[in-house]
Amino acid sequence: MRACRLLPLLLCLITSPALAAPRPQAPDLQDLDGYVQQVMHDWQVPGLAIAVVKEGKVVLARGYGVRELGKPGKVDADTLFDIGSNTKQFTAAALGTLVAAGKLTWDTPVVDELPHFKLQSPYVTQNLTLRDLLTHRSGYCDPGAVWYTSDADDIIERMRWQKPEYGFRTTFCYNNVQYLMASRFIPAATGKSWNDYVAAHLLQPLRMTRTVTTDAAVAAANDVAAPHGMVDGKPSVIHRYWPHNMDTFAAVGGIWSSVNDMGHWLQMLLAGGHYDGKTVLAPSILRAMETPQMLIQPGGVGDEIRAWMPGAHFYTYGLGLFVQDDHGHQVAWHAGDIDGMASAVVLVPDAQLGIVVLSNMNQANARFAIVARVLQTMLDLPQQDLEPGLLAQAKKDQAESDAMEKKLADTRIPDAKPPLPLNDYAGTWKDKLDGVARLTVEHGHLVLRLGNPDFIGDLEPWHGNTFKVTWRYKFYGDDYATFDVDAMRHPASLKLEEMSLHYERVKSSDDTPNNSSK
Repeated sequence: MRACRLLPLLLCLITSPALAAPRPQAPDLQDLDGYVQQVMHDWQVPGLAIAVVKEGKVVLARGYGVRELGKPGKVDADTLFDIGSNTKQFTAAALGTLVAAGKLTWDTPVVDELPHFKLQSPYVTQNLTLRDLLTHRSGYCDPGAVWYTSDADDIIERMRWQKPEYGFRTTFCYNNVQYLMASRFIPAATGKSWNDYVAAHLLQPLRMTRTVTTDAAVAAANDVAAPHGMVDGKPSVIHRYWPHNMDTFAAVGGIWSSVNDMGHWLQMLLAGGHYDGKTVLAPSILRAMETPQMLIQPGGVGDEIRAWMPGAHFYTYGLGLFVQDDHGHQVAWHAGDIDGMASAVVLVPDAQLGIVVLSNMNQANARFAIVARVLQTMLDLPQQDLEPGLLAQAKKDQAESDAMEKKLADTRIPDAKPPLPLNDYAGTWKDKLDGVARLTVEHGHLVLRLGNPDFIGDLEPWHGNTFKVTWRYKFYGDDYATFDVDAMRHPASLKLEEMSLHYERVKSSDDTPNNSSK
């Protein structure tokens, strides 16, 4: 859906950087400020923070811009951002502590720990392992918009109705749900929640005192960045829907942290699992995380990865980390994208170099231009500005999206009227995989609610049995709902084009038309 696409690129004013407490700074990075501010300007990023670790020391930790547009609060090195899928490193590391303790192996079958787990393929169900979950090689891809219609237990249950897109262990295909499944190994093996286990075994030993994993903790914290995205052509604060209850999805992309705290994480990873004189992770865990497990082929997400971190001869996935080469160095890294936030974590173990960039703008690939500048400077690599290429691709993607929007707009029949009474479309619609959609008639028009009852869209007649769907939170863009009718001219199925959701009409005694005209 459109929330997952690169958004329009307009210019906005970024405030001066808010400096953290003075730290030793590598001389080679003295000129970084101007570049960061220019990149933020080009990508309309309201706020951003960066930390660089070199040879065991944090040589830079700094904030730029504002936590929320229209408000004076500056970003600093303690500002909290959602790190998105960089959370997956913590999930893999936490599971690694159970492997090191002999409670699991990376190749423990999923059904051994989660006996009710089931996929469409009986063979994959019986043979899928923890390692498979963590390396995105099951053959099942992320179900996309199904996240907006589900809760945690429901989405895992519904995966049994998903069709595989590739053969088992043949192709890398990113899947957030399978990290959610992997996180369930922790309570199964320990009786503790993922949140409590990660706090006790990772956050507390690393003195990551401002890093939190629950909605309540974020709400209670100060110095927190607000998520932003493009709405009506300008950067705006947005409400996040993915997922609607982050507590139960925290292991997938729900950690909130600062660059000061993430600096501790980088120091530990670069020190072979040691921090402050203690072993936080056994070296064997880090080796497993940073060892290529699955080749990433060109095409699809592989091409996007190559644009973010170009120049490698190979691209692979380890456990919670992408792994590639770069001018003779092995580089382990990950991106984090969640509604209104974008992050990057990069490790170059042989150079004892780590970088983290956190930002409060949706899909802001400014982060990778900044990462490239730091890598080139600190590793003495050939200088090549990554931003123009990323910016050009973003503009191309947006132009293609705009062209498609125009085509769809041109299909509208002026003053279109639906061929059937609105009450004929109202009711409950279901799919075993895609969940539940509910349509009601309110104030003379159809209103759509997905499984998350707060995800609401207003339907406008477009042509025939097709309606334009305008989500009430405009950040998510528009969609088109098309109904198929049966031989009796009753609406029988519903398809949401952009979200690729499909539903069948539920016929039951309590599925009566909504005659509301309020």
